[in-house]
Amino acid sequence: MTHFTGTAKSIRLISGARVLDFINTTNGRRPGTALKIIEERLTSFQFFFEWALHAALISDQEFEACRPMVFESSMAYQPDLDTIIAFRECLYEVFHPLSLQRAAPDDALQQINQMFQQGVAWRVLQSVDGKPAWAWKPCTTAQELTAMVLGRLAIDATQLLVSGDLHALRSCSSTDCDWVFLDISKNKKRKWCQMSVCGSREKLSRLKQVASPQ
Repeated sequence: MTHFTGTAKSIRLISGARVLDFINTTNGRRPGTALKIIEERLTSFQFFFEWALHAALISDQEFEACRPMVFESSMAYQPDLDTIIAFRECLYEVFHPLSLQRAAPDDALQQINQMFQQGVAWRVLQSVDGKPAWAWKPCTTAQELTAMVLGRLAIDATQLLVSGDLHALRSCSSTDCDWVFLDISKNKKRKWCQMSVCGSREKLSRLKQVASPQ
């Protein structure tokens, strides 16, 4: 396994949905992938917290309010990163087959449902500018912060799963990329997660095959 050395802000958000961008924080676990080593981007809880800000899962105000409990608390009070990654892989088990027009496994759907129910418990109605609006309960520990952010991802996931946008769900056609995305192109024929990366690499590979002697 290789670990990402860039910053959370350098990770491209190209999928069209935050929950899919979360799924895309790793690469190399798709069956039949050409990659020999899994590329992991979520290398610490602190990095996940910074990514959540980058992906607009949490606001600037929430980030600043929770910064001490994330960056200054001892490791004994840090959440288990494996739990975060396990939920990401649960999401992948649902969205990857759906992107190929296959059925999603029931056990993974139930895990999302359980996380969704936890996420809903963090929502509260408050008056904003004189009108009722959804808000989030404040967190007092890093563990609570993790539960709330994963709950928000689960809420996003359930909304996408029952929306009219699911028909646009795709998997990148590159053999060494397992990113998923929503195809919002005009002709609905988007093949790669990023034309500038996977698309260019795939076309270059084809040109080399054509140019190579038989």
